[in-house]
Amino acid sequence: MIQNSTFVHVSTANWTQNNVSVQNVTFMHLSGLNYSVVNSTFYNVTYFKFVTVNFTANHSQWLNSTTKMSVHMNGSTNNVSYFGSNWTTTSFINMTFLNETHEHTIWENGSFINVTFTNFTALNITSKNVWFVNYTGINHTIINSTLINATLINATLINATYVNFMVLKSSFVNATEINMTAWNYTTVDSTWVNFTLINSTLVNATYTNLSIANGTMNSTMFVNLTSSSTKYFNLTMFNVTLLGANMTDHYEKDMLHVNETHNDTMIQNSTF
Repeated sequence: MIQNSTFVHVSTANWTQNNVSVQNVTFMHLSGLNYSVVNSTFYNVTYFKFVTVNFTANHSQWLNSTTKMSVHMNGSTNNVSYFGSNWTTTSFINMTFLNETHEHTIWENGSFINVTFTNFTALNITSKNVWFVNYTGINHTIINSTLINATLINATLINATYVNFMVLKSSFVNATEINMTAWNYTTVDSTWVNFTLINSTLVNATYTNLSIANGTMNSTMFVNLTSSSTKYFNLTMFNVTLLGANMTDHYEKDMLHVNETHNDTMIQNSTF
C-alpha cells in the first residue's frame, strides 16, 4: 500500500504494480517505459505530466483520479474501470482498450489517436474539446453523456447504444456508424462530412442546426424524429423509414432517396 505520498520527477523502466493499493498520492513528472498495472486500486490519485510508452493495465480501477498534461503511447488496457475521473490535456496514441468502464468522468482538451475501444461503457461522461482521430469503437454503450466541441476524423463505430446522449458543436469527418441503437439522441450546431449510417434505429432523436454533406443512410429507422434548421447535401438514402417525424426549416440539395417510407410526418418551411 502506498498512501499520503508525493513522487516528483520519477522515471521508471519495466515497472510492474501488482495487487497494489494507492491512496491520496500525487505523481508529478512521472515517466514510465514498459509500465504495467495489474489487479490494483488507485484512490484520490493525481497525475501531472505523466508520460508512458508501452503502458498496460489489467483488472484495475481508479476512483476519483485526476490526470493533467499527460501522454500514453503504444499501450493496452483490459478490464479497467474509472469512477469520478478528470482528464485534462491528455492524449492516448496507438492504444487498445478492452472491457473498459467510465462513470462520472470528464475528458477535456485531449485527444485519442489511432485507438480502438472494444466493449466500452460510459455513464455520465462529459467530453469537451477532444479530438478522435483514426478511432474504432466496437460494442459501445453510452448513457447520460455529452460530447461538446468534439472532432472525429476517420471514426468507425459498430454496435453502439446511446441513451440520453447529446452532441453539441461537433464535427464528424469520415465517420461510419453501423448497427447503432439510440434513444433520446440530440445533436445541436454540428457538421457531418462523409457520414455513413447503416442498419440503425433512432428513437426520439432531435437534430438542430445540423449539416450533413456527402453521406449515406442505409436500412435505418427514425421514430419520433424532430429536425429543425438542418441541411443535407449530396446524401443517398436507401431503405430509410421515418415514423412520426417533424421537420422544420429543412434543406436538401443533390439528394437520392430509394425505398423511403414516411408515416405520420410533418414537413414545413423547407426546400428540396
